[in-house]
Amino acid sequence: MPRPHIEFIQTQMLDWERSNINSSALVKNLSFDNSNGASTNIIRYPENFEANTSHYLECDEEFLILSGRILINENSYAKGDYAFFPSGYSRRKIKCEEQTDILTYYEGRNKPIFSKEIQNIDHSRLVVKLETIKADWGKATDPKIAALGVKRLELRSDPINGEKTWLLDISPNMMDSEYDKKEVHPVVEEVFVISGEMHLPMGVLKKGAYFWRPPNISHGPVGTRKGATGIFRSKGGPLKTEWSKETYQVIWSAKYAPILPKGLLSKLNVNYDKNIPY
Repeated sequence: MPRPHIEFIQTQMLDWERSNINSSALVKNLSFDNSNGASTNIIRYPENFEANTSHYLECDEEFLILSGRILINENSYAKGDYAFFPSGYSRRKIKCEEQTDILTYYEGRNKPIFSKEIQNIDHSRLVVKLETIKADWGKATDPKIAALGVKRLELRSDPINGEKTWLLDISPNMMDSEYDKKEVHPVVEEVFVISGEMHLPMGVLKKGAYFWRPPNISHGPVGTRKGATGIFRSKGGPLKTEWSKETYQVIWSAKYAPILPKGLLSKLNVNYDKNIPY
């Protein structure tokens, strides 16, 4: 079964669970595809975590560092750093000198294969490291959003299927209209809010909010007064937006009324406003 519609959860509401792959790490699973094992997670590695056994995964791994610092092979990753490792990419050494939280996307079952043999990987898809804090941001690609001055940083564009990952930054009062248009995308839109807040009809997405929205679902309008930064992914191809002809009232500070599968509902605690980052 493909991933269900999730819109939205505050990841603060989910309890940490012990990782099935490494017992010293903790995991919050945000969404899971039963058909192929793909998943989106926050993984917490403890201080002094270390793994020195060479291994690779038979699936792609994509990640953004939320806090802390981790060494993978010869590369040190700190808050805001991004990477995309195609299947077969070797991890010879992993080490954390401090507690590190990583937003991690797996495109299949993430069982490690322990081997020192060098695998053939698709180097056209490899992003070893991108320091987003130091990168030059451009304008949003959608003309309506770009006209507002919203900034965009593309992290990757898949040369095979056209899927994209990017950061979007909305300054305070940039999208504070009382009325705006709804939108529809022909592909999955997946979002994790890094900072700020966004107002939707089903509630206020704050830091740590996450959604997975299947294709062709009308949504919005979206508003923000404080501004927001989030990491976005399109699954199934590049993201294209069809805007409604009519405008609709932006619902500010809507009561939390999420669209969630039963399995996720059973894991939620009731404290929507818990004051922790995720």
